[in-house]
Amino acid sequence: MGTSYNAICKKCGTKYQISSGGGFIFHKLHCDQCGMEKDISFMELGDLHKRYLKGLKVPYCMATANHDKFVQENYNGEIISEEQYHKEIEIYAGKCDCGGIINLKLRQDAQNADLLKLSQTLTRVL
Repeated sequence: MGTSYNAICKKCGTKYQISSGGGFIFHKLHCDQCGMEKDISFMELGDLHKRYLKGLKVPYCMATANHDKFVQENYNGEIISEEQYHKEIEIYAGKCDCGGIINLKLRQDAQNADLLKLSQTLTRVL
């Protein structure tokens, strides 16, 4: 599931929040240029998410276990791999207004631990 961190840039001192992952019923995507966040719900993804669930041997998460089991037992669509699922989500998300690519990865500066100093308020689960 998702996590959120308070961070300070070691180069300029700017304070900001880094969120990664998603939630029980959505994915959190990020622009690779400006860092804009975009949430896409599983309901919005529709059959794409059901195709992914169908191929799982366990629930996506415990909070949605009953729904996931129902889909796994009753959905008749074609199974999709996790890799293909992620590609399709990113295609669905489209481009950011700044021209960047919206994807499931964190911005490069947020991935580089050398540039970040995590604040005292560690992590909270979304």
